[in-house]
Amino acid sequence: MISIGLLFVLILYNKPLSDIKKSKADITLSAQDLIDDYSKDELLADKKYVNNIIEIKGDIFKITADNGNSIIAFKNINGESSVLCHMLPEENLNVLKLKKNNPVIIKGICTGYLLDVIMVRCVLVNN
Repeated sequence: MISIGLLFVLILYNKPLSDIKKSKADITLSAQDLIDDYSKDELLADKKYVNNIIEIKGDIFKITADNGNSIIAFKNINGESSVLCHMLPEENLNVLKLKKNNPVIIKGICTGYLLDVIMVRCVLVNN
């Protein structure tokens, strides 16, 4: 019985990551709607968005980099928080072509809210 449990854990641990670019989004919405949902009820938004592939659209507020990977930020028009999209390394060349205020669609995995909504393993949808 214990060996079955260990086998199950091992299978889950070694499960390959889904290919975000090829995967269909679970939820599609604007960056502002995502921020608004988290501002209204963080726990409910977590249940709805965390660990799901989310496709968001909006105008770029800022582009930065961390450890060589691009981060695209969407600003909240009603407050201080934003959506931070941590792009996959293979998207860096495409991100270099973008500018502040460009409309863009990004797909990635939502990990929750830490003053900002955080999305990881993001790719550009409309490049």
